[in-house]
Amino acid sequence: MTGPFAFAIAALIAVLLSLIGLMLVRRTVPRERLSQHTDVAGYIYAVIGVIYAVILAQVVVAAWDEYRDARQAAADEAGAVLNLARLAQSWSEPGQTQVEDALRAYGRRVIDVEWPAMARGDFSPSNDTTLLNRLWQTVGAAGSRSTTRSVSYGAALEQLAALENARRVRVLLGERALPAPMTATLLLGAIITVAFSYLFAVVDRWVHGLMTASLALLVALLLLVEYQLETPYEGISAIPPTAMELVMREFNPDGAGSATQP
Repeated sequence: MTGPFAFAIAALIAVLLSLIGLMLVRRTVPRERLSQHTDVAGYIYAVIGVIYAVILAQVVVAAWDEYRDARQAAADEAGAVLNLARLAQSWSEPGQTQVEDALRAYGRRVIDVEWPAMARGDFSPSNDTTLLNRLWQTVGAAGSRSTTRSVSYGAALEQLAALENARRVRVLLGERALPAPMTATLLLGAIITVAFSYLFAVVDRWVHGLMTASLALLVALLLLVEYQLETPYEGISAIPPTAMELVMREFNPDGAGSATQP
């Protein structure tokens, strides 16, 4: 799902398929036959609807929580980069400049390389920790030479650990997908829920079609929302690298100097 147009097309296809199924059932099954079982069908349909609604609601809520966690992880990662740059300001040269250059390189890679790749569903650049390991080495070397090591070096290591953890969470939440059995259950439940509406003996076919189309549209939209939340860096609600971009603006545009003081 790459944009609003694709989102709308998918929902429209679901509605059209539901109406085609309804048309076939109304043409092949006499309404008098359906009316004989309307009462029983109503009870069964109520049970099916409740079960599917509960399952779908839980999945959507869980996906929304993970989406928020992914957004928070991106913000935490950017915040750790800025905190490291500010801690490095108390260190002597050339350590301060080396750390800031390493942080600048890390941030630019996240924005220019990793984020576009995640938008395509490719997390291989984000799984490469070479630049992060180099950052550890740079901070370690610069901090060990600093005269204020006892004050800021420990804090810098804490921020590096926070950066690495936030990065890991960002990648894991982007790569994690709904288990195949749950996906199959949701899709099969959607088909059963919509198809069961065909079994009611509604006299007016247009009213019947409107009810079925409305149900199919609602179910399709919820499934599409769940899919979008499961892919937080893709689609119409993709999380942008805004936090890291703001941090990069804290650095001087000429690539030299230090981060802005709070």
